[in-house]
Amino acid sequence: MADEIQKIFTAYGQLEADMVRLMLEAAGITVILRRESAGMVYGLTVGPLGEVHLYVPSSQFEEARQLIHAMQSGELENLNSEDEGNTENIDDDND
Repeated sequence: MADEIQKIFTAYGQLEADMVRLMLEAAGITVILRRESAGMVYGLTVGPLGEVHLYVPSSQFEEARQLIHAMQSGELENLNSEDEGNTENIDDDND
């Protein structure tokens, strides 16, 4: 029997939906997008026609919820202080 899906997030526009989808997929979570076709045709990002709903399997719902919460609270935006401004690993053809 297939795992049921649950709505985890509502994005306003394809760009926001893709950013959340990619974050979840990078963590190994399966994501299904659903939106009104008229919103996609006209490029709407507001109102019901601009909404993109993200669904995940019920078995991955809690992990996805925690990741989205971390994203919304800014926890995923912190850079490692050692990596900031570090250019040692950048290839330089001018050697």
